[in-house]
Amino acid sequence: MTNKEPAGPSRGPGPPPTPVYLVGGYASSVKGGTVIIGEVPDREDHARRMLDPETYRPPPCVHCGRRMHGHGMRLRKPVGETPFDIRRYTCPSCGGALQVLPGFLARHLWRTWRVVEAVCVVTSRRQPAMMVAPRTRRRWRARARLAALTELVARVGLDATRWALLVAFVPLAGLLGACASLANLLNRLRPGLRVM
Repeated sequence: MTNKEPAGPSRGPGPPPTPVYLVGGYASSVKGGTVIIGEVPDREDHARRMLDPETYRPPPCVHCGRRMHGHGMRLRKPVGETPFDIRRYTCPSCGGALQVLPGFLARHLWRTWRVVEAVCVVTSRRQPAMMVAPRTRRRWRARARLAALTELVARVGLDATRWALLVAFVPLAGLLGACASLANLLNRLRPGLRVM
């Protein structure tokens, strides 16, 4: 017998460890990424803004301070919805590239926040049954209940899980809904930190 550590993930009965991207954001040295424009509540507003690249232009580059230049568009395909374009920008000096997402689109989830909220948060705006796989529903609900936001929320005097924060956020959410509003707020406080 050797005293080697077992390779691969633990096969114990406990839950898997919390993914790093749910606990901390991405490093500040990242040149580029995603900018979320939280003031865009729906497709109609997004379509109006897409007519003029200036309405979505991000602030100057965080690395060199230069004005970002239009770099084309990219097609986003939310599951079960009509695809639409989003704008991309690049910094001519340092090469950083950004994509700009409207506030109603969930980053990394292939869905709109309306769908995520209908699955995770009990609200009066519940949508009809949507085609979200049971495994995905369980994963989203488990992430919402993780206590990874405790450090951030404790600074304002609360000790809450994502679930408790989402539920408490419902009355304050406005047009975007609790998930989208909270995601936009967290992105401003700590870029890269995800709600789900």
